[in-house]
Amino acid sequence: VRIAGQDPAQLHGSALRTLRSKLGFVHQDHALVSNLRASQNVLSGALGQRSLLGGIRDLLLPRKSDLEKAYSLLERVGVGERIFERTDTLSGGERQRVAIARALFHDPLALLADEPVASLDPSWSEDVAKLLCSLADEGAFTLVASLHDLDLARRFFPRLVALRGGRVIFDGSPADLNGKSYREIYNQVDAQEQGTRA
Repeated sequence: VRIAGQDPAQLHGSALRTLRSKLGFVHQDHALVSNLRASQNVLSGALGQRSLLGGIRDLLLPRKSDLEKAYSLLERVGVGERIFERTDTLSGGERQRVAIARALFHDPLALLADEPVASLDPSWSEDVAKLLCSLADEGAFTLVASLHDLDLARRFFPRLVALRGGRVIFDGSPADLNGKSYREIYNQVDAQEQGTRA
């Protein structure tokens, strides 16, 4: 894996921290601080680019421009009116949207989303997948999402990579997926195909 021309496995210390600070993460469990407001959780997206004192200041006395940016992102993901609410009062879908806004706050080079729809019902799942893809298109950042819902991935993502046991077993466009590909992805190879491989 190379990010902005760099191999993260070859980086150490400040070089690795600098690269990490340019990545956005959307965690499966949201990873929000529940007793902080939505705005504070979004502002924390830039903590990797701030000093300790600067980060504390930004959370307690945010600059007007940072608060405006946080509001703009929350508005873009559909929860702008919840900016000053504690995140433990938000629904699961609203928390996921706050987590997305936080990941985008520092204008990442790439956004890594680990099962971003796992805790959502099907209608919310489609909304979040569509939102992530449209934000990637608008923001010109690379989006890498881990999903177990292959049908959802086919509908919204232009490139699919299927892994099993640490190996790539499919890499292509949704149009390239066929019955055989599905069976290989889900390890359902029929007896005739197994005989052919043996």
